[in-house]
Amino acid sequence: MGLIEAILLGIQFKRLQKPLVFFFMLISLVVFGIFGVGIIGALVTELASTEKEFTFQLAGASFGMLAISGMFFGMAWVCGYFIKRCFE
Repeated sequence: MGLIEAILLGIQFKRLQKPLVFFFMLISLVVFGIFGVGIIGALVTELASTEKEFTFQLAGASFGMLAISGMFFGMAWVCGYFIKRCFE
């Protein structure tokens, strides 16, 4: 069962085993996805608007922000995994 199919079945309460876990994971999936996209958007905006030369400090900060956004995308993936496990 795919993630979108699981979300659609869960919203309709069909074969849903753990409704509380399902809805908390659904909210977390959306929030973590928005945080990840927001961090990447902030990084692109900052790199596009900077007038400074590209230094190691700027490169380190950029890779750090990418790592944090990757962490949020990873947490969203885990939430998707738990959503799929809420069914029989």
